[in-house]
Amino acid sequence: MQCPICGGIDIILDPSRGLYVCRNDGVVIEENLVDQGPEWRVFDPSDHQKKSRVGAAVTERVHDKGIATVIGFGGRVKDKLKAVRLQRLQNKTRVSSKDKKIVTFLSILNSEAGKLGLPVHVKEDAAGILKKLVESGLARRVDMYALVGATLYYVCRVNKIPIYPQEIKDRYQLNSSDLWNALERVQKVAKAEKINYPYPVAGEGVIMRGPSPIEHIPKIINTLKLPQPIETKAADIVDMLYRNGLTSGKSYLSIAAAAVYLVSTLMDHKKTQKEVAEALKITEVTIRNRYKEIIDALDIEVSL
Repeated sequence: MQCPICGGIDIILDPSRGLYVCRNDGVVIEENLVDQGPEWRVFDPSDHQKKSRVGAAVTERVHDKGIATVIGFGGRVKDKLKAVRLQRLQNKTRVSSKDKKIVTFLSILNSEAGKLGLPVHVKEDAAGILKKLVESGLARRVDMYALVGATLYYVCRVNKIPIYPQEIKDRYQLNSSDLWNALERVQKVAKAEKINYPYPVAGEGVIMRGPSPIEHIPKIINTLKLPQPIETKAADIVDMLYRNGLTSGKSYLSIAAAAVYLVSTLMDHKKTQKEVAEALKITEVTIRNRYKEIIDALDIEVSL
Protein backbone atom coordinates (compact mmCIF):
# COMPACT_ATOMS: atom_id res chain seq x y z
CA MET A 1 0.00 0.00 0.00
CA GLN A 2 1.29 3.46 -0.96
CA CYS A 3 0.14 6.98 -0.14
CA PRO A 4 -1.29 8.68 -3.28
CA ILE A 5 -0.13 12.14 -2.09
CA CYS A 6 3.45 11.73 -0.83
CA GLY A 7 4.19 8.28 -2.23
CA GLY A 8 5.23 6.99 1.17
CA ILE A 9 4.71 3.41 2.30
CA ASP A 10 4.61 4.05 6.06
CA ILE A 11 0.91 3.25 6.42
CA ILE A 12 -0.74 2.56 9.76
CA LEU A 13 -4.06 0.93 10.62
CA ASP A 14 -6.51 2.61 12.99
CA PRO A 15 -8.67 -0.37 14.04
CA SER A 16 -11.03 1.69 16.24
CA ARG A 17 -12.11 3.85 13.26
CA GLY A 18 -11.50 1.36 10.46
CA LEU A 19 -9.01 3.55 8.59
CA TYR A 20 -5.68 3.20 6.80
CA VAL A 21 -3.71 6.42 7.40
CA CYS A 22 -0.37 7.67 6.02
CA ARG A 23 1.97 8.38 8.92
CA ASN A 24 3.81 11.12 7.01
CA ASP A 25 0.99 13.48 6.03
CA GLY A 26 -2.10 12.02 7.71
CA VAL A 27 -3.97 11.26 4.49
CA VAL A 28 -6.78 8.71 4.91
CA ILE A 29 -6.08 6.11 2.22
CA GLU A 30 -8.95 3.74 2.93
CA GLU A 31 -11.93 3.88 5.28
CA ASN A 32 -14.90 1.81 6.41
CA LEU A 33 -12.74 -1.30 6.78
CA VAL A 34 -14.45 -4.53 7.78
CA ASP A 35 -13.65 -5.61 11.33
CA GLN A 36 -12.20 -9.12 11.12
CA GLY A 37 -12.62 -9.81 14.85
CA PRO A 38 -15.64 -11.21 16.73
CA GLU A 39 -18.80 -9.16 17.04
CA TRP A 40 -18.92 -9.73 20.80
CA ARG A 41 -16.85 -8.23 23.62
CA VAL A 42 -15.30 -10.11 26.53
CA PHE A 43 -14.07 -8.95 29.92
CA ASP A 44 -12.64 -12.15 31.44
CA PRO A 45 -11.47 -15.61 30.26
CA SER A 46 -14.67 -17.37 31.34
CA ASP A 47 -16.72 -14.89 29.30
CA HIS A 48 -14.54 -15.69 26.28
CA GLN A 49 -15.24 -19.41 26.67
CA LYS A 50 -19.00 -18.81 26.85
CA LYS A 51 -19.20 -16.59 23.77
CA SER A 52 -16.67 -18.29 21.52
CA ARG A 53 -18.24 -20.39 18.76
CA VAL A 54 -15.19 -22.16 17.41
CA GLY A 55 -13.90 -25.64 18.15
CA ALA A 56 -10.50 -26.87 19.22
CA ALA A 57 -7.41 -25.99 17.21
CA VAL A 58 -6.04 -28.32 14.53
CA THR A 59 -3.65 -30.79 16.16
CA GLU A 60 -1.23 -33.45 15.00
CA ARG A 61 -1.98 -35.56 18.08
CA VAL A 62 -5.13 -36.94 16.45
CA HIS A 63 -5.00 -38.98 13.24
CA ASP A 64 -7.52 -36.70 11.46
CA LYS A 65 -6.06 -33.51 13.04
CA GLY A 66 -9.18 -33.12 15.18
CA ILE A 67 -11.38 -31.71 12.41
CA ALA A 68 -13.92 -34.56 12.38
CA THR A 69 -17.48 -33.85 13.48
CA VAL A 70 -18.94 -35.60 16.52
CA ILE A 71 -22.59 -36.59 16.81
CA GLY A 72 -23.93 -35.05 19.98
CA PHE A 73 -26.06 -36.76 22.57
CA GLY A 74 -27.97 -34.39 24.84
CA GLY A 75 -31.29 -33.98 26.58
CA ARG A 76 -32.98 -32.50 23.52
CA VAL A 77 -32.47 -35.61 21.39
CA LYS A 78 -35.88 -37.23 20.90
CA ASP A 79 -34.82 -40.62 19.57
CA LYS A 80 -31.93 -41.48 21.94
CA LEU A 81 -31.60 -45.02 20.64
CA LYS A 82 -31.10 -43.71 17.11
CA ALA A 83 -28.50 -41.23 18.35
CA VAL A 84 -26.56 -44.02 20.06
CA ARG A 85 -26.57 -46.09 16.87
CA LEU A 86 -25.36 -43.13 14.84
CA GLN A 87 -22.56 -42.52 17.32
CA ARG A 88 -21.41 -46.13 17.10
CA LEU A 89 -21.54 -46.02 13.30
CA GLN A 90 -19.52 -42.80 13.24
CA ASN A 91 -16.88 -44.23 15.58
CA LYS A 92 -16.44 -47.22 13.27
CA THR A 93 -16.16 -45.13 10.10
CA ARG A 94 -14.00 -42.36 11.58
CA VAL A 95 -10.90 -44.55 11.62
CA SER A 96 -10.17 -46.25 8.32
CA SER A 97 -8.18 -49.47 8.12
CA LYS A 98 -5.02 -47.66 6.99
CA ASP A 99 -5.26 -45.22 9.92
CA LYS A 100 -5.54 -47.85 12.65
CA LYS A 101 -1.77 -48.15 13.07
CA ILE A 102 -1.37 -44.36 13.32
CA VAL A 103 -4.15 -44.24 15.93
CA THR A 104 -2.38 -46.89 18.01
CA PHE A 105 0.96 -45.07 17.84
CA LEU A 106 -0.61 -41.70 18.68
CA SER A 107 -2.51 -43.20 21.59
CA ILE A 108 0.73 -44.53 23.10
CA LEU A 109 2.54 -41.28 22.34
CA ASN A 110 -0.08 -39.09 24.04
CA SER A 111 -0.13 -41.37 27.07
CA GLU A 112 3.66 -41.47 27.47
CA ALA A 113 4.11 -37.74 26.82
CA GLY A 114 1.50 -37.03 29.48
CA LYS A 115 3.38 -39.21 32.00
CA LEU A 116 6.60 -37.31 31.25
CA GLY A 117 4.80 -33.97 31.66
CA LEU A 118 5.90 -32.64 28.27
CA PRO A 119 4.50 -29.34 26.92
CA VAL A 120 1.98 -29.23 24.08
CA HIS A 121 4.39 -28.02 21.37
CA VAL A 122 6.69 -30.99 22.07
CA LYS A 123 3.77 -33.40 21.77
CA GLU A 124 2.78 -31.78 18.46
CA ASP A 125 6.30 -32.18 17.00
CA ALA A 126 6.51 -35.79 18.18
CA ALA A 127 3.09 -36.63 16.73
CA GLY A 128 4.05 -35.11 13.36
CA ILE A 129 7.24 -37.20 13.20
CA LEU A 130 5.41 -40.36 14.25
CA LYS A 131 2.80 -39.89 11.53
CA LYS A 132 5.52 -39.53 8.89
CA LEU A 133 7.26 -42.65 10.19
CA VAL A 134 4.09 -44.71 9.76
CA GLU A 135 3.22 -43.19 6.37
CA SER A 136 6.74 -43.76 4.99
CA GLY A 137 6.87 -47.38 6.17
CA LEU A 138 9.75 -46.78 8.61
CA ALA A 139 7.59 -47.98 11.50
CA ARG A 140 7.69 -51.57 10.23
CA ARG A 141 9.70 -54.30 11.95
CA VAL A 142 10.55 -52.16 14.97
CA ASP A 143 9.29 -52.26 18.54
CA MET A 144 6.38 -49.82 18.96
CA TYR A 145 7.56 -48.49 22.32
CA ALA A 146 11.12 -48.16 21.03
CA LEU A 147 9.90 -45.92 18.22
CA VAL A 148 7.72 -43.82 20.54
CA GLY A 149 10.57 -43.53 23.06
CA ALA A 150 13.08 -42.53 20.37
CA THR A 151 10.66 -39.93 18.99
CA LEU A 152 10.11 -38.38 22.42
CA TYR A 153 13.85 -38.43 23.12
CA TYR A 154 14.66 -36.71 19.82
CA VAL A 155 11.99 -34.02 20.14
CA CYS A 156 12.93 -33.31 23.75
CA ARG A 157 16.54 -32.82 22.69
CA VAL A 158 15.43 -30.50 19.87
CA ASN A 159 13.49 -28.38 22.37
CA LYS A 160 16.32 -28.56 24.94
CA ILE A 161 14.31 -30.49 27.51
CA PRO A 162 16.65 -32.66 29.62
CA ILE A 163 15.99 -36.34 29.04
CA TYR A 164 18.53 -39.15 29.24
CA PRO A 165 18.94 -42.21 26.99
CA GLN A 166 19.12 -44.44 30.07
CA GLU A 167 15.81 -43.01 31.26
CA ILE A 168 14.15 -44.02 27.97
CA LYS A 169 15.75 -47.48 28.01
CA ASP A 170 14.65 -48.16 31.59
CA ARG A 171 11.11 -46.86 31.03
CA TYR A 172 10.46 -49.05 27.97
CA GLN A 173 12.86 -51.90 28.81
CA LEU A 174 14.99 -51.39 25.70
CA ASN A 175 18.58 -52.23 24.98
CA SER A 176 20.94 -49.76 23.35
CA SER A 177 20.72 -51.26 19.85
CA ASP A 178 16.91 -51.08 19.82
CA LEU A 179 16.90 -47.44 20.89
CA TRP A 180 19.57 -46.30 18.43
CA ASN A 181 17.97 -48.23 15.58
CA ALA A 182 14.66 -46.48 16.25
CA LEU A 183 16.41 -43.15 16.68
CA GLU A 184 18.10 -43.52 13.30
CA ARG A 185 14.67 -43.86 11.66
CA VAL A 186 13.38 -40.83 13.55
CA GLN A 187 16.35 -38.76 12.37
CA LYS A 188 15.66 -39.65 8.74
CA VAL A 189 12.11 -38.35 8.97
CA ALA A 190 13.09 -35.32 11.07
CA LYS A 191 15.74 -34.32 8.56
CA ALA A 192 13.24 -34.57 5.69
CA GLU A 193 10.71 -32.50 7.67
CA LYS A 194 13.47 -30.09 8.80
CA ILE A 195 12.71 -30.79 12.47
CA ASN A 196 16.29 -30.83 13.66
CA TYR A 197 18.81 -28.89 15.65
CA PRO A 198 19.82 -25.36 14.66
CA TYR A 199 23.39 -26.49 14.03
CA PRO A 200 25.28 -27.56 10.90
CA VAL A 201 24.68 -31.12 9.77
CA ALA A 202 27.80 -33.26 9.39
CA GLY A 203 27.55 -35.60 6.40
CA GLU A 204 24.21 -37.43 6.33
CA GLY A 205 23.70 -37.51 10.09
CA VAL A 206 21.97 -35.06 12.40
CA ILE A 207 24.08 -33.53 15.14
CA MET A 208 22.55 -34.36 18.51
CA ARG A 209 23.27 -31.20 20.47
CA GLY A 210 20.63 -30.88 23.11
CA PRO A 211 20.45 -29.07 26.44
CA SER A 212 23.45 -27.32 27.94
CA PRO A 213 24.76 -28.61 31.30
CA ILE A 214 22.79 -25.92 33.16
CA GLU A 215 19.46 -27.18 31.82
CA HIS A 216 20.04 -30.59 33.44
CA ILE A 217 20.31 -29.11 36.93
CA PRO A 218 16.60 -28.45 37.73
CA LYS A 219 15.71 -32.06 36.94
CA ILE A 220 18.60 -33.35 39.07
CA ILE A 221 17.57 -31.10 41.98
CA ASN A 222 13.97 -32.28 41.70
CA THR A 223 15.01 -35.95 41.54
CA LEU A 224 17.25 -35.66 44.61
CA LYS A 225 14.74 -33.40 46.46
CA LEU A 226 17.32 -30.71 47.25
CA PRO A 227 16.56 -27.06 48.14
CA GLN A 228 16.53 -24.17 45.67
CA PRO A 229 19.80 -22.47 46.80
CA ILE A 230 21.76 -25.56 45.74
CA GLU A 231 20.30 -25.29 42.24
CA THR A 232 21.36 -21.64 41.97
CA LYS A 233 24.94 -22.23 43.13
CA ALA A 234 25.35 -25.37 41.01
CA ALA A 235 24.13 -23.46 37.95
CA ASP A 236 26.74 -20.73 38.60
CA ILE A 237 29.53 -23.31 38.77
CA VAL A 238 28.40 -25.15 35.64
CA ASP A 239 27.98 -21.88 33.74
CA MET A 240 31.53 -20.87 34.64
CA LEU A 241 32.87 -24.24 33.47
CA TYR A 242 30.82 -24.10 30.27
CA ARG A 243 31.93 -20.58 29.33
CA ASN A 244 35.58 -21.47 29.87
CA GLY A 245 35.41 -24.64 27.76
CA LEU A 246 35.99 -27.01 30.68
CA THR A 247 32.98 -29.17 29.80
CA SER A 248 34.24 -30.02 26.32
CA GLY A 249 34.25 -33.73 25.56
CA LYS A 250 32.42 -34.65 28.76
CA SER A 251 28.86 -35.74 29.43
CA TYR A 252 26.75 -32.72 30.36
CA LEU A 253 24.68 -34.86 32.71
CA SER A 254 27.75 -35.99 34.66
CA ILE A 255 29.07 -32.41 34.87
CA ALA A 256 25.73 -31.17 36.21
CA ALA A 257 25.47 -34.10 38.64
CA ALA A 258 29.00 -33.52 39.99
CA ALA A 259 28.29 -29.80 40.46
CA VAL A 260 25.10 -30.56 42.39
CA TYR A 261 26.97 -33.13 44.51
CA LEU A 262 29.72 -30.58 45.25
CA VAL A 263 27.35 -27.75 46.22
CA SER A 264 25.15 -30.05 48.33
CA THR A 265 28.28 -31.08 50.26
CA LEU A 266 29.41 -27.47 50.78
CA MET A 267 25.93 -26.37 51.90
CA ASP A 268 25.48 -29.28 54.34
CA HIS A 269 22.75 -31.03 52.36
CA LYS A 270 25.06 -33.85 51.41
CA LYS A 271 23.98 -36.67 49.17
CA THR A 272 26.33 -39.59 48.72
CA GLN A 273 27.82 -40.32 45.31
CA LYS A 274 25.91 -43.59 45.30
CA GLU A 275 22.56 -41.81 45.86
CA VAL A 276 23.25 -39.36 43.06
CA ALA A 277 24.43 -42.10 40.69
CA GLU A 278 21.44 -44.35 41.34
CA ALA A 279 18.95 -41.46 40.93
CA LEU A 280 20.44 -40.48 37.55
CA LYS A 281 21.31 -43.99 36.29
CA ILE A 282 25.02 -43.25 35.92
CA THR A 283 28.10 -44.70 37.63
CA GLU A 284 29.72 -43.46 40.83
CA VAL A 285 33.10 -43.41 39.09
CA THR A 286 31.83 -40.91 36.51
CA ILE A 287 30.55 -38.54 39.20
CA ARG A 288 33.75 -38.92 41.22
CA ASN A 289 35.96 -38.08 38.21
CA ARG A 290 33.90 -35.01 37.23
CA TYR A 291 33.82 -33.90 40.87
CA LYS A 292 37.63 -34.03 41.13
CA GLU A 293 37.99 -32.13 37.86
CA ILE A 294 35.68 -29.36 39.12
CA ILE A 295 37.44 -28.84 42.46
CA ASP A 296 40.84 -28.88 40.71
CA ALA A 297 39.73 -26.41 38.03
CA LEU A 298 38.15 -23.98 40.52
CA ASP A 299 40.67 -24.60 43.33
CA ILE A 300 37.96 -25.50 45.87
CA GLU A 301 38.78 -27.11 49.21
CA VAL A 302 36.13 -29.47 50.57
CA SER A 303 36.36 -30.60 54.19
CA LEU A 304 34.39 -33.81 54.69
